[in-house]
Amino acid sequence: MLDLGGPGQAFAEAMGFENVLPMAWYAQDVPADVPAPAPATPGYELHTWHGLVPAAWAPAAAAAHAAMEDAPTGDMDERIQTWTPERLHSLQQLVLDRGGEMITVAAVTPGGEVAAYTEIVLPDPEGTSAVQYDTVVVPAHRGHGLGRAVKAHMAAQAAARHPRLRRIATTVADENGPMRAVNEALGYRRERGVGIYQIKL
Repeated sequence: MLDLGGPGQAFAEAMGFENVLPMAWYAQDVPADVPAPAPATPGYELHTWHGLVPAAWAPAAAAAHAAMEDAPTGDMDERIQTWTPERLHSLQQLVLDRGGEMITVAAVTPGGEVAAYTEIVLPDPEGTSAVQYDTVVVPAHRGHGLGRAVKAHMAAQAAARHPRLRRIATTVADENGPMRAVNEALGYRRERGVGIYQIKL
């Protein structure tokens, strides 16, 4: 991923790389007082997990991660990997091994399905900045405001647990209109354009 308009873009394009997925960084300010509570989610319960997703929920969480496959990818050529509880825990453990903290908020059904989730990583748990990772709503549960609900709940939970947190940043593909609308409603502002560059060999 490269910042647009900088030397990285110029170098990549000179070498024949193309921007296959235009994106942008967005940031949200976290107020010093506790953010507003998340919107109501009738029929769903919001769960918060710190660190590794509990083993009992890992299969459902891994299944929800598979919904990322229909996220906008532009012209990007990538290999889709199967999500398993083991893979999920392995990637989360990498964050913890590097000294960071990971928080997951999920909207779950009475039957135990993870209908939506969002993840946030604090590279330094005592720092002022965090990075929003994936936010996903499973196709069968879209249209109920779950994306906005889990992200709003995440901001409130993260602020309560980390009172020094003041900024959450995330990337969104330009073509991902629904997620950009969610971010705008939550107060995210666009900071700078970036792109994923690839070359065909």
